Amino acid sequence: MNKIELVALDMDGTACVFQEGVLTENIDPIIATQAKGVKVVFATGRPILTSLQEALKVKMDYYHQYFIGFNGACIYDIKNNQIVHEQTIPSATLEVIFALAAKHQIKIWCYTNDLTKVIVNFDPILEANTECVFFNGEFEQYNPNNALISEDGYKCLGFDLTDDHPFVVALTEGHNIEIAIDKNGVAEINAPGINKLLGLRWVTEEWGIELENVMAMGDSMNDYHMLKNVGVGIAMGNAQDAVKAIAKEVTSDAKDGGVAKMLNKYILNSEI
Repeated sequence: MNKIELVALDMDGTACVFQEGVLTENIDPIIATQAKGVKVVFATGRPILTSLQEALKVKMDYYHQYFIGFNGACIYDIKNNQIVHEQTIPSATLEVIFALAAKHQIKIWCYTNDLTKVIVNFDPILEANTECVFFNGEFEQYNPNNALISEDGYKCLGFDLTDDHPFVVALTEGHNIEIAIDKNGVAEINAPGINKLLGLRWVTEEWGIELENVMAMGDSMNDYHMLKNVGVGIAMGNAQDAVKAIAKEVTSDAKDGGVAKMLNKYILNSEI
């Protein structure tokens, strides 16, 4: 097996229990991995600003790592607190997404390239939408009768969807975008070609690391391309079946410290 020089970790359902912080059992192994000179990055669908505290918890600022957010649409330099790479959904495409959502009565949450603002077509606070856990900025209500959307977007979320839902079919067949739907029916909509693998490629090129020297861990369809194309792709025990099918190995569930077990097995050479 090739030497592992970089570890890419999904957050929810992988390094973290869903919508919570980094699992306690994973903290020391992640720090120890970096101390050995192996790069570690989070590659997540989460927004940047509210997730940085988890990166700081495992000393990614000290080891000067990048943060791959919004499924690869935005890459952030944690130590210097700045965006270093981005690829957005054009505002005109956002208008199409919201128009189709209105037609099919789909709730949309859109992260704009203003990291402090989202555009929505429903009241996420009133409905206690789970995404509120990851955001504490400004909510702008979409109104088709007002001025056009002025910002581009990093990622849109659609809720209660399946691959064959008319809204999803209309988007995938008629427009050039990337969609991944998780087991909870949440559709993550990104710019064409954007996925965690693309973000990871940017990082590896910056650091001069080959993908064959990368280990990646994840659980959902937005991890699929990343796990399939690295040297060591690890699926969590709680992963979707399609993700498990292309993984080199399946570890324990996220809540049982599956990440720590793989870091100890492949890098730290210790059993837990």
